Amino acid sequence: MPIPAKNQVLALLAKEWDMKGPPGIMDVSDTLAALKALYVNGLIDMNELKTSAFLTPEGYDAVEREGD
Repeated sequence: MPIPAKNQVLALLAKEWDMKGPPGIMDVSDTLAALKALYVNGLIDMNELKTSAFLTPEGYDAVEREGD
């Protein structure tokens, strides 16, 4: 995991700590469910090992439409 990604995760956990108290627990099941739904709908794809996700052209178009 690149250093910036680690810092982002740490920042999210610190925010949970500040908002809800120690130890800063973050539920990842919602994230995993969202990734699965995006994958099923063809908005993202994943590498063979399912360790990274990326936008498909349809996913990019969906993001662009949201910005309008």
